[in-house]
Amino acid sequence: MDKEQSQNSNIDIKDIIEDYDYLLSYPNSRYPQVFVCSGWMFYDLRDQIHELGLDDHPEVKKLDKQLLKKVIEWVAPDDYKANKKYPEMWWHHLDEIKKGTYPKEKLPDYLRDIL
Repeated sequence: MDKEQSQNSNIDIKDIIEDYDYLLSYPNSRYPQVFVCSGWMFYDLRDQIHELGLDDHPEVKKLDKQLLKKVIEWVAPDDYKANKKYPEMWWHHLDEIKKGTYPKEKLPDYLRDIL
């Protein structure tokens, strides 16, 4: 099996990271319009990235930073219909992060300097 594939899944790691990048840039604008009515897509995808053990992947970290900057500048994704598999994870608290009420120490180190 290619090292860019999960051992527990047939999901291609490169493809899932590209999906994350696409979701953040769709359509090509400063604010990902897909979040307006389909925020659940983001949450499902980010949960899947976590399940695959990709939280520390350099490209995922880069995209997480982009996401957090967009959330701070604009609004958090709509979590309508979001299935929160990992409600304790930072990406399920974007409204709190935006409002400044989420404890900074709960964020991964690479995201703390954005706030």
